[in-house]
Amino acid sequence: MTFQYIIHHLDKPHSWFIVLTNPHTELNTKKKLEQQGFITYVPLVSVRRCWEGCIKEIHIPAIARCVFVYATDENVLRMQKEYTILNPQAVAALYQDQ
Repeated sequence: MTFQYIIHHLDKPHSWFIVLTNPHTELNTKKKLEQQGFITYVPLVSVRRCWEGCIKEIHIPAIARCVFVYATDENVLRMQKEYTILNPQAVAALYQDQ
């Protein structure tokens, strides 16, 4: 995604949406969506894991099974054929009711 591409598409209203993924496929889904031209975000956290006595620091998604996508409503309709899409405002409203 280039800066020129982003500037060229700023005339259309964009919003953040949440794409639900299969378990442990957040980064693969992010890469696939970026190859299709979408602006994506996956927050990562550093954790230490121990394998066979060796401690390694790895980065894992902070929010499991979620990729944030900055897209237009037209793009979301296109993505819904392949992914489950959530509107962040709808998710926030669900948590406010609890």
